[in-house]
Amino acid sequence: MRVIAIVFFVLMLTTAQAQIAESGFHINWTIVKPTYTDYVSKTSSRGVRLGFTKFINEQFGAGIEGGFNVLDDYVPRQTYEYPGGAITTDIFNYMYNYTLTANGQYYFKKSGLFVPYAALHAGVIFTEYTLFYNAYSETENKTGAVVRPELGAMYRFQTYGALGLKAAIGYEYATNKSESYGIDNFSGLNVQIGIVLFNN
Repeated sequence: MRVIAIVFFVLMLTTAQAQIAESGFHINWTIVKPTYTDYVSKTSSRGVRLGFTKFINEQFGAGIEGGFNVLDDYVPRQTYEYPGGAITTDIFNYMYNYTLTANGQYYFKKSGLFVPYAALHAGVIFTEYTLFYNAYSETENKTGAVVRPELGAMYRFQTYGALGLKAAIGYEYATNKSESYGIDNFSGLNVQIGIVLFNN
């Protein structure tokens, strides 16, 4: 009986360690709605995020994530005056964002198939502002910091299964303003839907 108890205890400890050592990769389709709309105001569905998460214990995890999204807007035809002349044209504003962030996560519960969580991402953003007008274009590159609080959930299709889904909503703030174009720091809401591959 004592041997059985010892074996049972070792199995429980091994299982707990396996759960603690669990990690996951995710790829998310990202939709972004700008809340700072002086340069771009349209909701964009052209975004993707790739990430890795390490589940430290039953309540906490940490990870890294890289992302890319494109936002654009159209300014109708009008005349712009400048010293020595004027130009009449419509303008297409484009904003290409590349982000690399580290994150910490808190799990409201980690047991079961449905795992809700809260996370805070912080890192760097590389932004390319491009204006297309007539047959010309102008580009400026900016680098800044980005912070993104996030609420989401992961759903595992099977207990200890490798495949799952992930959905999240977040708010993003970035210090990537352009003084040349008179653009302030970017902010926006985002929705993510994706796939998670768990590794026990």
